[in-house]
Amino acid sequence: QHLARELPEHMVPGAFVWLPHFPLTPNGKLDRKALPDPQRPGAAHDFIPPRTPVERELCGIWTEVLGQDRIGVHDDFFALGGHSLLATQIVTRINRAFGTSLALRAMFEAPTVARLAELLPAEKPASPASRTPVISRRARATGAQDRLKATIETLAQAADET
Repeated sequence: QHLARELPEHMVPGAFVWLPHFPLTPNGKLDRKALPDPQRPGAAHDFIPPRTPVERELCGIWTEVLGQDRIGVHDDFFALGGHSLLATQIVTRINRAFGTSLALRAMFEAPTVARLAELLPAEKPASPASRTPVISRRARATGAQDRLKATIETLAQAADET
């Protein structure tokens, strides 16, 4: 709690492991391979598996992006090692999977699967074809593009004549 008051959130350690002494290599340096694994970060509570299809889909996306074995609905994205670049990947995958336009800010405001699921529709769209297609106007060609097109057409005609 003291560190949380004194340090920015991203600098607060996710887990502490008390050791009687540090394992050392024969050269007297810290033997990182001999350090015990800390408890799973973000798991200060009991694991609660996904309960709805939306939560299952979100847990699947988080599992892929974060490289975790299992994600509970109350696990905090940032406590699990997430950061802004991974949040961008997750939001992109969510928007693709649900056909939504969820903002990146949502990951910071709702950093758990349960809270994020509340922001999404209860069901995924049936297929990408069920979405309304986006029709865009073709941009007008610039003068340089018009000249390039005319040159290509002229060269094509010259090639046909020979």
